Amino acid sequence: MKKLLPIFIITFIFQFSQAQTIKVYFNQTVDNSVSSLTDARTSAHLDDTIKKMIDAANATIDIAVWDNGSSMIVDALNAAHLRGVQVRYITSSNSINSALSGLNAAIPILERNSTISRNVMHNKFIVADGEQLLMGSMNFGNGSIHDDYNNIVLINDNNLANAYTTEFNEMWGSNGAQPNLANSKFGVDKTDNTTHNFTIGSSSIQSYFSPTDNTTAQIVNAINSADYTLDIAMFTFINNDIGDAVIAAKQRGVYVRCIVENVSYFGSEYNGIVAAGISAFSHESVQYDFHHKYCIIDAFLSSSDPQVVTGSHNWTNSAEEEYDENTLIIHDISVAQQYSEEFFHRWTDLGGAGLTENTMHELIQVFPNPSNGNFTFYLASLDFDEIEICDLLGQPIFSFNSNTLNSTIHFKATNGVYIIRAKKSNQVLASGRITYLNE
Repeated sequence: MKKLLPIFIITFIFQFSQAQTIKVYFNQTVDNSVSSLTDARTSAHLDDTIKKMIDAANATIDIAVWDNGSSMIVDALNAAHLRGVQVRYITSSNSINSALSGLNAAIPILERNSTISRNVMHNKFIVADGEQLLMGSMNFGNGSIHDDYNNIVLINDNNLANAYTTEFNEMWGSNGAQPNLANSKFGVDKTDNTTHNFTIGSSSIQSYFSPTDNTTAQIVNAINSADYTLDIAMFTFINNDIGDAVIAAKQRGVYVRCIVENVSYFGSEYNGIVAAGISAFSHESVQYDFHHKYCIIDAFLSSSDPQVVTGSHNWTNSAEEEYDENTLIIHDISVAQQYSEEFFHRWTDLGGAGLTENTMHELIQVFPNPSNGNFTFYLASLDFDEIEICDLLGQPIFSFNSNTLNSTIHFKATNGVYIIRAKKSNQVLASGRITYLNE
C-alpha cells in the first residue's frame, strides 16, 4: 500500500545564524508549546531591554518614538550623553511624553508638529552605533510597556540599521548632531530613498517607511502570497485594500484568523471580514489595548515562505498617506512561529480554538499529488462533514460528503491547481491544494 503524502508538510529548519541577528520579544505571556522549532521570548520589563541597548552604545543613538513615559529609558539616554554618545531624539507634538522633562537639556529633540491630527510621527525605533536596530509596535510609555499587548524586534545588521538612519536623517534634516529645520521633512514631504531588500543571516527582510514607500501595497502583496494560513493582530484596521486582500485570501482557501482592537472606529474592516466568514475576535472590551500591528503568513509551512509583517504601521489610510511609520516583512520560519506562539495565546484567551504545528500536519492528505483525477483523501483530528474542491478564486466545483472520504475519488477538470476544503456546517476548517494533470 502506498503511503499517503501530506499536502501540509512541516520541515524543521534550525536557523542558528538568525538567532544572533533577529530577536523578537513580547511583553505578555505566550504559549511555547505551539512550536517545537523555537520558543518566543517574553518580558514584563522591556524597558530593561531598551536600557541595555542604550547602555551598550558607544558612539550614536538615534531614537524616533511617538511617546515616552519611562524615566528608566530617559535616565539611560542621559547617561549615554554624559559618556560622550551622540544622542538625537525625534517625537510628535501630540503625545504626552511625560518622561521627556527629565531629558538632559543638551540632548536635541525634534518634534513633528502634530497640531493637525493627521500629522503624526508614529515611529517606534532606535538605532545604536549604526548597526543595532530596535523596532516594533511598542511606545515607551509605562502603559504600553507593561500593560498593553506589544512586540519589539531587535536586529543586528548595519545595512538595515543604515536604512533606518537614512529615514531618521530625512526627518532630522541633517546627518549631524543638531536638526536642520530648513531641511527637515516629515510625512508626504519625504521621499522613497532607502534600500528595501536585505539578507540577514539566512533570512530575507523587506523594509518600508510610510507614507512614501507604498507600504500598503507591500502588505497586500504579502497577504496575497499566503497559501495556507494568515493570522492578523491589529490595533486599528480600516484600510479597504488590505481588507479586500484578507477576504480574497479566505475565498481562495487560506485559513484566516483576526484579532482587532478598535472595531468601532469609522470605516473599520472588522464587520466586513466577519461577514465574509472569517474567524475574528474583537478585543475592544478587553482590559488594556491590543496594540500589535502584525500578521503571520504560513508559519508552519517551510516550503510556503513563512513570514511576519510587523512594525508601527496600523492598517489605516492615515498610516499609508500621512503618518511617519516603519514596517518590516521578515521571511523566517523561526520568527513566524515565535509570533504564532503569541497569537495562539491571545486567540485562545478570547475563546478561539488553536491551530498549531501538531494539528497542521494532520490536516488534508491526498495521494497522488499531482493527480489525473483519481485520488484518495485522508484528514485526521478534525470533525468535518464535507470535502469541497474549488478553483483558485474559491468557487466550488465538486463536493463530497464525509461518507465518500478515505476512498478513491474521481473528478474531471482542466489542468491546473485546485483548492481542497474540509467543511463542517458550511464553515471551512482546513484547506490544501492539489494539482490536476490530465495527460
